[in-house]
Amino acid sequence: MAATTIKDIAKRCGVGVSTVSRALNNHPDINPETREKIMKVIQETGFVPNDSARYLKRSESNSIALMVKGISNPFFTKMIRVIESFVQERGYTTILRHVDTGEDEVLSAQSLVKERRLKGIVFLGGNFIHDENALRQLGVPYIFSTIGNLEERANYVENGHKKVMAANIAVDDVDASRKAVEYLISLGHSNIGIITEGLHVPSVGQLRLKGYREALEAHKLPYREDYIYEVNEGVEHYSMPNGYKAANELLRRHPDLTALFCISDVLAIGACRAIAQHGLRIPEDVSVVGYDGIEEGEYYIPRLTTVRQPFREMAEATIQLLFDMIDKKCRPQNIIMPAELVVRESTGSGYRPEQQKKL
Repeated sequence: MAATTIKDIAKRCGVGVSTVSRALNNHPDINPETREKIMKVIQETGFVPNDSARYLKRSESNSIALMVKGISNPFFTKMIRVIESFVQERGYTTILRHVDTGEDEVLSAQSLVKERRLKGIVFLGGNFIHDENALRQLGVPYIFSTIGNLEERANYVENGHKKVMAANIAVDDVDASRKAVEYLISLGHSNIGIITEGLHVPSVGQLRLKGYREALEAHKLPYREDYIYEVNEGVEHYSMPNGYKAANELLRRHPDLTALFCISDVLAIGACRAIAQHGLRIPEDVSVVGYDGIEEGEYYIPRLTTVRQPFREMAEATIQLLFDMIDKKCRPQNIIMPAELVVRESTGSGYRPEQQKKL
């Protein structure tokens, strides 16, 4: 069904298009009864007006939307700056839209497409499986960034969802997480907890948990669900308070934990605070590994060992691929960037001093 237009509203109300426009813009030179009649029809039809015809023309030619799930994450902040700079250089404008944890980012994007007549969409964060019809209804080029390898995500396609060929930029979250946990195991750790997110939806949290599990199984270590803490409070799951709460609970349950793998640096920094309040030292008593490679981790005490994602390269590749699709220079691609384990001061031997005395 075609979308309702301002001409349709005018025809139903028996007025001119300019009268509808004046009602939408709250001009004083319109009869109150006429305005009320127009607004009632608009409400009944679900018509979504643009700010003005002049704005509509401009937005049709140069608007790119950034749909960000986890906007408080410093990693996304860095990517957004790179993307906005690139968009500006191309003479386009950026529309930044925050998506809450419980929202469907694709449905939010559909509303924005209707309202602003977008040329393209970048999804930063969020789930990696969406309804095929909902994606097709976007009607503009779009790209997923930082939400997992398409090949891994294909394994999660179920419950009526079909694999859709979409543009995608990511690191291999399973492989990177496996290597991070294997590094902890190489230091002698066997009681390794994980702080993660999004275990009940297709997300990078699931992929990073998978890498954690694969590392344990490869080294014949038990996979224990009580060593897993899933953060699920607040509008933003990736936060220091959530990391703090998670580490507190894991250490309360398992005082024998000697290492924590956190699926983001902000969770890891919060966890470090909880470890210190338990009277434990980092890394002498508990080692901590984060994920993302945000700048704050390098200046935290102790400096945070982390899986670093190449934010600048990912951001540049994301927006360049989107513009290439807008310009019809290429089809959607799945691009995997290299992640790097950066070893700093928050990781050390898996044997606590009291344990070494017993050996």
